[in-house]
Amino acid sequence: TGGSVTTTVISSGGAATSGTVTGDWTLTSGSKWQATYADLAEYYTSDQEYEPGTVLVFGGTAETTITKTFGDSRVAGVVTTNPAYTMNAGLEGTKVCIALQGRVPCKVVGKVKKGDLLTTSAIAGHAAKTVNPQVGTIIGKALEDKDYDQAGVIEVAVGRV
Repeated sequence: TGGSVTTTVISSGGAATSGTVTGDWTLTSGSKWQATYADLAEYYTSDQEYEPGTVLVFGGTAETTITKTFGDSRVAGVVTTNPAYTMNAGLEGTKVCIALQGRVPCKVVGKVKKGDLLTTSAIAGHAAKTVNPQVGTIIGKALEDKDYDQAGVIEVAVGRV
């Protein structure tokens, strides 16, 4: 019903690693939340389950699916591994958690350099470097170099254009 809590640690107790916070909370000046993981993500329905790092687009029999179109403007994002914050968790059916902002491992084909813009590739579920991107086709920017043409996984900053 009101008041304040001052502490250095909040624990859900015992060996549990999760808990629930209810109510309306406000961070005041000088306060901050800090997360172990590195992305903001949202659940979407999917035509099947996809492994982390897979690049998805809006479409298919559900809200999301894979594509074999280079530079697809329907790009939804990358299936995340461990999001710091998730939205739409109550979604029912087959669902995937897609990173909207932050850093996440991503399947990539072809050579890329740090800072290169990435888009969907002709290899289903993978990203590729783009030089002249069209509006709405960017997944994010590469955070590391990849110096071989075969498929691999690199860290990507999603939501960066």
